[in-house]
Amino acid sequence: MKKHMANSDLQTPEVTDFTQIDAQVCHRARMSRDARFDGQFYTAVLSTGIYCRPICPARSPKEENVRYYLSAAEAEYQGYRPCKRCRPELAPQSHHSTLSSMLEQVKGDPGIKVKDLAASLQISERQLQRQCQDALGMTPKAFINQQRGIFARQYLIGSDLSITDVAYLSGFNNLRSFNKHIKSQYGCSPKELREQQNRPVDNTQSFDYRLNYQGDLNWPLMLSFLRGRQIPGVECVDENSYQRSIEIDGITGWFKVTNASDKKLNINALNLEIYLTDYSVLDNVVRRVRQMFDLDCDIEQIRKTLSRDKQLAKILAGNPGLRLPGCWDIFEFTIRAILGQQITVKAATTLAGRIANRFGTPVTFPNSLNAKVDNLFPTIDSMMTQCFDNSGELKDFQDLGITTTRQTTLMDWLSFYHQHQHWFNPQVDFEKFVDLLCLQKGIGPWTAHYIAMRGVGVVDAFPAEDLGIIKALAVDGVRPKKKEILQSAEKWRPWRAYAAIYLWHSLSN
Repeated sequence: MKKHMANSDLQTPEVTDFTQIDAQVCHRARMSRDARFDGQFYTAVLSTGIYCRPICPARSPKEENVRYYLSAAEAEYQGYRPCKRCRPELAPQSHHSTLSSMLEQVKGDPGIKVKDLAASLQISERQLQRQCQDALGMTPKAFINQQRGIFARQYLIGSDLSITDVAYLSGFNNLRSFNKHIKSQYGCSPKELREQQNRPVDNTQSFDYRLNYQGDLNWPLMLSFLRGRQIPGVECVDENSYQRSIEIDGITGWFKVTNASDKKLNINALNLEIYLTDYSVLDNVVRRVRQMFDLDCDIEQIRKTLSRDKQLAKILAGNPGLRLPGCWDIFEFTIRAILGQQITVKAATTLAGRIANRFGTPVTFPNSLNAKVDNLFPTIDSMMTQCFDNSGELKDFQDLGITTTRQTTLMDWLSFYHQHQHWFNPQVDFEKFVDLLCLQKGIGPWTAHYIAMRGVGVVDAFPAEDLGIIKALAVDGVRPKKKEILQSAEKWRPWRAYAAIYLWHSLSN
């Protein structure tokens, strides 16, 4: 089924599972170089054998020489080479639901088998084979192989990883098959691809990774929000950048995020400078950083929905690109949220720094990084060991300036979180999640919704009892009741968490 578009307006194409986009829509989109279409489709040119993103700054080819594809993998499967100017492998994630799910699964496990991919999508292998062949013109196995090659090219050009590490991270079993596949897909060896970047390899240095996104991102506002909540020793936020220490699967590291957008070149991107002691977790780190800065949201659709409310429309108009700040680590964020109950943001941040200092692990990084952090926030396993293992040195929350009641809440929370970690994911049943959290002593609706919206990433979470939201919605000094707030919030769904962020920001203005 094709989605056709009215001739009068250029709109974001609304596509469903494996929907093929109308060629007229794609033509108008590429001619306008509208950044909202970046990642939605790719333009391949018959005369050059090159495929590009719709925002490519190169001269537009004639329409009769153009073919359109939903994915980079499909374009490369048809024999096209990626453009060196617009770097199509750096395009934002597609919003095509099933295609997006396929990409996520292959990213998470580049060595995934077809049967496992079908199982993850909850369809049969036969269905997957038929849908891929009909819509993409390729088998699921070919899609996986093409995507592995795209990952490999991205690592070879955009990082200092060894070719052996790139082969492993991209899902290849051995160097021989890796070299053969890259030469077949790109017409040159991995070493020749690597030479395109001309960068020295140094195990003590970081490397840059570009994070593209669609729509507006108000970077100063994002930094301002995070700056007031940075955990001393763990995070450092200045006027231009965010940096922090990280630990993931026992691997330590550091990253720094800065703005890399260029309006003249029509590029919307952040630059991720990253250092890891083991790059086998690189994909996971990139995914979590994208979530942290909300880079994959459909900001235009959110704006349209919220602007239907006159009060919110004024706030949105004055603050384009305000997104939902996430978090690096959900457990860390839950501790921070509990500490923030009924005290100021500054006080909660100070207490979080004390917890990190007592239970965390000191860390040092190469001088070349100029890292301004020196501590790792403790993991749930680390805190469980330190707080409940009587065979070692017993530590608790005393002498940190935390009230006795809040100390009890934190101790109970450690046991609860340790037993229910599987609940803390964006696919959770939101209502049940909030109810479950509110059953815990010391956890109320505000904390549950705040953890859901910023920690887990539930975009429809909404702390209706928040004092800031109540103040922001007051008219002529009259504050609305909770029932009235929830009634107003119905028209904001499913983006109520974004409404909360905008309302909070209106108070700071």
